[in-house]
Amino acid sequence: MDEKNKYEIMPVNVNADIHNHTRGSDGRQTSFRAMLRAYNEGMDTIAITDHDSVKGFRNFQKDLYSVMGTIKEDKSYNPTKILNMLENLKVLKGTELITSYNGVIVEILGYNFNIEKMEQEIEYLKTTVQQKPYEALYKGFKKIIAEKNIVFDTSVLDEAYRKIKEEGKGGVVGPFYNELASHEENKKLLKYTDENGNEKQADSLKLFINKHLYNKESELFVDMAKTRPSFKDTIDAIHRAGGQAFLAHAGRYKDKMPVENYIDDMIQEGLDGLEVYYPDHSYEFREFLLGKVREHGIKASGGSDDHHSMKEGIQYQTGRVAVPNIPETKWIEEDAESGKDFLKESIEVQEAIKELRQLKELRLQRTNDKGLEKENQTKDETSR
Repeated sequence: MDEKNKYEIMPVNVNADIHNHTRGSDGRQTSFRAMLRAYNEGMDTIAITDHDSVKGFRNFQKDLYSVMGTIKEDKSYNPTKILNMLENLKVLKGTELITSYNGVIVEILGYNFNIEKMEQEIEYLKTTVQQKPYEALYKGFKKIIAEKNIVFDTSVLDEAYRKIKEEGKGGVVGPFYNELASHEENKKLLKYTDENGNEKQADSLKLFINKHLYNKESELFVDMAKTRPSFKDTIDAIHRAGGQAFLAHAGRYKDKMPVENYIDDMIQEGLDGLEVYYPDHSYEFREFLLGKVREHGIKASGGSDDHHSMKEGIQYQTGRVAVPNIPETKWIEEDAESGKDFLKESIEVQEAIKELRQLKELRLQRTNDKGLEKENQTKDETSR
């Protein structure tokens, strides 16, 4: 069996998960907790990839400062586990930027950038947005209602729009769907054909969003291009910050557009790689993406999309996805070993490691001294 086929049939886990979220965006765990969990799960290399943010890395330094204070106060605490994590885990710098392609919302993962420059680029990208999402949705829904002669109480939509615009609360998608679905005459608009060719009804908000709202083939599609930075601008921003751009979880866009038909063009916009290994990707789709990676001579990545919470009924957990040790994923290990590791790069982390080593030695010595003292005391009592 040749090497190429061996990798396909027997993927070797390199213990890397470079798609994880923290409280730097919509994750439920702190950055420190995310790293400790990953280390306890046997991960060698992870990345923090918060949405439109690099706050997770700033937050980690704050978390570490707090943890160090606790360790210093509690003189009985053995810092070995935390010290081992800081010394051995490799953490790549990452972010997941929300953008659009042909009017469909998609996401691009950025890796190994300069944090300060990426912060600046994220702020710059915000200035390129032409319209707020709720404004585009409201106008799009009003147009659909008028053009399709939909049975609809427009005051429901108007009130939802007023509330979010004036009070910053709620949204317009839920109210639109609920009013639309409440009229039997509109049910035909909510039909869709699944991957097996069966006709079904989008009878939930999630299905409405995936099968219609963001599906270019649907009569209920709303173009969201103006609500996000452009695909090309987003890739360029990552590159200007010194990073690499990867298309995130392409399989999640299959409900919204024939993504297989667009992959080549998306790569031509400047992508450095594709997220091939992901919980929702079937074996066949992974093979399709890997074929595109090889065809274009770019890189492959993989991760669990861990938020430390249930997401759409699925628990995306760190370490759930096996990233095979193949030439296309070799860059993960190489980058982690070549000085692009956040923990090795951070002055604050390296200073904490020095302190923890000293504390460990002092507490080990204190434990040994107590043991010797107890041993001597036992000898004294025996000799009496």
